[in-house]
Amino acid sequence: MGLAPWAIALLAVAGFAVALWRARVFSVVGGLAGEVTSGLAAMFDPALDDLAKERAVQQAGFSLLRRAWAILWRFAVAIGAAAVPIYAAGLLGLASVEASMGVLLRLDFIVVVSVAACLVAWLLTRGRARESGAGDETLHNLAFASPAVQRGLARLESRLFARRIAAAEMGAPIFVTSLARGGTTALLNALATVPGTASLRYRDMPFVTAPLLWNALSGRRQVARAERAHGDGMEIDLDSAEAFDEVHWMLGWPEAYRGETIPLWTEADLERTAALDAAFRSVTALRAPGGRYLSKNNANIARLSVLTGMFPGAQIVIPLRGPAAHAASLLRQHSRFIERHETDTFGRKYMADIGHFEFGALHKRLDFTGDFEGLTPDMPDYWLAYWIAAFRHVAGHSGDAILIDQNRLRAAPNETMQALLARLDLHADRDFSPFFRATPDDAPTHLFSDALLAEAEALYARLAAHSL
Repeated sequence: MGLAPWAIALLAVAGFAVALWRARVFSVVGGLAGEVTSGLAAMFDPALDDLAKERAVQQAGFSLLRRAWAILWRFAVAIGAAAVPIYAAGLLGLASVEASMGVLLRLDFIVVVSVAACLVAWLLTRGRARESGAGDETLHNLAFASPAVQRGLARLESRLFARRIAAAEMGAPIFVTSLARGGTTALLNALATVPGTASLRYRDMPFVTAPLLWNALSGRRQVARAERAHGDGMEIDLDSAEAFDEVHWMLGWPEAYRGETIPLWTEADLERTAALDAAFRSVTALRAPGGRYLSKNNANIARLSVLTGMFPGAQIVIPLRGPAAHAASLLRQHSRFIERHETDTFGRKYMADIGHFEFGALHKRLDFTGDFEGLTPDMPDYWLAYWIAAFRHVAGHSGDAILIDQNRLRAAPNETMQALLARLDLHADRDFSPFFRATPDDAPTHLFSDALLAEAEALYARLAAHSL
């Protein structure tokens, strides 16, 4: 099928939209709710007798019929306007009616046109939407309406920017991962300033599956820096790097997220990499053509056995934080998000949509082998047991990863970062100290049982001995 049927289909959609707009169909539809409400209010109004209620309902019924006719003829005119380019193209031999109609009825065409129409509406009204605060939520709900929308946008981007993506190439990715609260965000922010790295950013939301297209449409949006939802003092803005690539893993492996825990990836998953590779290439083409995709994704700690198989030459960086401090931080954040999720409906949906299941009502434990008998997420020992299970798994793959000690990053940030850059074959002459806290990490050991803490600290000591 050539491009002509697609062009004719787009003309038909444009004709349909213009006809509806010129016929003021939306004002007619808007009055429909008022008619229905008026009739229902009359039916349940105790101040009216039965005769008055009957008259009011009859009047509302006649009004509904008039509005239905007004809507019907307007849609008929719009359909006629859409048919004009289709049949004209058929008469002129530009594209057959069957081919143009075939495009109009394709699911990907419907998805892309619907999203594009909503984007145009948002761009035309974004000033008013920003003032009310509703615009971003509406746009997010549109972007995450269904996997079909996300996949359709990814395919559209691949077609529209095929040459740019192909020309940009991509080096081996870098994966920064650990359990949440392990220091991955600080490390990501430091590495994101290094030339030749490319990361997703907050400005890529909500259309993270089409960053090239979304950045072209949305322009240079600006927002003031603000503290992120974790309440840890870390400020972000639209140009801050963040972990949004879990969206792509959810699209590729939807079955992994349906249970109470998230299973580990295995060699059987190695074949499903094409969509991930395309997604990483789009970000690299946007931010550092020819460079390396830089991912910070805590869930990748469950994929240590497959990442280098999926992306030959990829390097995995795992920050190592003391177990007592790490587990206590996980517990605090879990408690914080339990409270937040009770009142913040959109915030809960947002975290679920981007695959952040670490805390709160959304918590899904990565299914490392461990002893969780009698433990629940509101107990400190649960999180320490989780730490032990996760880092036993890390110990089994330590030969495939670069471990970096949080204590050394705090005490000697520049020396430690330069050692890491040397391992990654990257170069940056800058001061990295602003990215890391200079104070020692607090270790509230009293929260945990002695035996579990001793086991965790012994494991930490073995791993720290092999870290940067």
